[in-house]
Amino acid sequence: MDVINLRISRKRYTKIQSVATRCFKYFGTRNPLLVLEEMEIPYSFINLEGDLKGFTNINQNRKHWVYINNKYDDYSVKIIAAHELGHIILHRFDEINMLDEYCAHSKSEYEANIFAIEFMPQIKALDLICEELSDIEFQNYICSKLKQLK
Repeated sequence: MDVINLRISRKRYTKIQSVATRCFKYFGTRNPLLVLEEMEIPYSFINLEGDLKGFTNINQNRKHWVYINNKYDDYSVKIIAAHELGHIILHRFDEINMLDEYCAHSKSEYEANIFAIEFMPQIKALDLICEELSDIEFQNYICSKLKQLK
């Protein structure tokens, strides 16, 4: 499935953007690992097979635990952690969230990628005002930002 087919409304995009901004303002950092620590969400670096970059698990007590593949550099780890943080904040009732490719294959993966992009603005592809874009340009803008996550 191509990312472009996972269209989200501008309203939903703006909501995710707002949540990412509020998260930054509340915690005072764009380092997702520090945010996880502040939220008392443990994370571990483990050897994950294949293309699996990371995932969030929720135990029986509804506590989150983030697992990140240990083969990535510090910058990539932060992007993966920001993606998982997006799942925790946006999709907190999902049982398990897995990031197996940076091109999303579900709406929740797509939204977690958008959260990561907005939370860590240094990975933004363009600094455009979304209201000025056509629907196709808007979706292509999101895709271009997601491609930087490779």
